Amino acid sequence: MKKRILPVITLFTVLFVSNSAMAEGKLSIGLGYEQTSGDYGQVDETEMTSMPLYFQYIRDAWRFKLSIPYISVTGDGSVIPSGGGMGGMGSFGGTGGSVVETESGLGDVTGSLSRSFRPKNSYMFYELTAAVKLGTASPEKNLGSGENDYSLSLYSAYGKHNLKPFLSVGYQFMGDIATVDYNDVIFAKAGLMYQINAKTLMNMSYDYQQATVDGDDDGKSLSLSVSRKLNQKWLANVYLVNGLTDSVADSGAGFSLIRSF
Repeated sequence: MKKRILPVITLFTVLFVSNSAMAEGKLSIGLGYEQTSGDYGQVDETEMTSMPLYFQYIRDAWRFKLSIPYISVTGDGSVIPSGGGMGGMGSFGGTGGSVVETESGLGDVTGSLSRSFRPKNSYMFYELTAAVKLGTASPEKNLGSGENDYSLSLYSAYGKHNLKPFLSVGYQFMGDIATVDYNDVIFAKAGLMYQINAKTLMNMSYDYQQATVDGDDDGKSLSLSVSRKLNQKWLANVYLVNGLTDSVADSGAGFSLIRSF
């Protein structure tokens, strides 16, 4: 595992060092709320609530993002949040029992560094991202695995018209725990963005992730979101999530409010 994540760490370091030489950037801070629920193929339902604090800094073609979530999980402990506690993704490996309890606390902190590319005389847009999920959530409370995960992904979009197709493909290196040897996985997102007007954007997407544990379903879900510029400083976003397999929540909803400086 350590040998496999070295390229990711190296790329993250190179991107960060290169970024230090650029001009003044733009800072955004946001606050979100998400509620998901599902049985994940188990007898009891698991409900997850996440309230993340976002920080984003953009400099030219570079983008750094940090998410610090406070999460609450109600369930029997057999399902633990993955992906930083967002999107209703869950993985098996918790210390499950017969008693349904609610545990809460700091979730997994996630950070990413991205570099965008716009070829000349083209409507294509690309963004390469190196990301890390730190195992800051308590494994004793079944709020996370307690291990770090690393990923690389490439996003692409075609932006000539108001209806913009996009595709993102990545690979995630999973941190193992004592009781479970998690699989490293491929993940992908495909969808359409529709620019309703100058202030409103609609996003429809299909998300896929390979199963992190042998025998589990691959994660598949549909999502719909709407973003609205309230003014030059404030942006609001609301979204719905519908799970299609037992590796994700059956349903979920959330919103975020972002302030630019």
